[in-house]
Amino acid sequence: MLRRLLLTVMVAGFALMLQPGCGGGAKAPVAARPDTAVQTGAICDTTLTPDSTSPAALAAVPADTAPKPKRKPATPDKPAPVAEKPKELPKMWDFGSTTCVPCKTMKEILDPMMVDYKGKVDIRIINVYEEKELTKQFRIVTIPTQVFIDATGKELFRHIGVYPRDSIEGCFKRFDFPVVAGTAAPTNAPTTGY
Repeated sequence: MLRRLLLTVMVAGFALMLQPGCGGGAKAPVAARPDTAVQTGAICDTTLTPDSTSPAALAAVPADTAPKPKRKPATPDKPAPVAEKPKELPKMWDFGSTTCVPCKTMKEILDPMMVDYKGKVDIRIINVYEEKELTKQFRIVTIPTQVFIDATGKELFRHIGVYPRDSIEGCFKRFDFPVVAGTAAPTNAPTTGY
């Protein structure tokens, strides 16, 4: 019995290694919401607990869901400066952690993109263990997960697992996000619906 179980686990592990993922070909879409497609790639073996996700599906993501920087309170003799509301940008948020290997790979991909796309696309790496409310709101169960959100706050697409830069930029083109000139041409853009 134990031998059979071990053989089954080994075969399943080998089958997972053969599946396209991180650098591979087509990825099977999995519906997260009726209006959102999900693709998968190499993922962390960490699964968030069921109580860490919200059962309610959100129709649209409020534009103010991002963690806000802390402000110093105004001094009594100086009024608080009135800040103009910044223009809402399309977003690509990566939910992960500092300890999972695929999440570290995504960080290596996204760090240069954050510099390249500054002021054009809001690219963030969100630690699921520090931003628990945001993780619940987006119903993140597996990490890393990338969520593409338009400037109005509507989730357009999500991908679970490692996602190469050219595929991310393919999504940017598909959803009319700004694309930085001179970057690699997308070769593995998703083909599933919105």
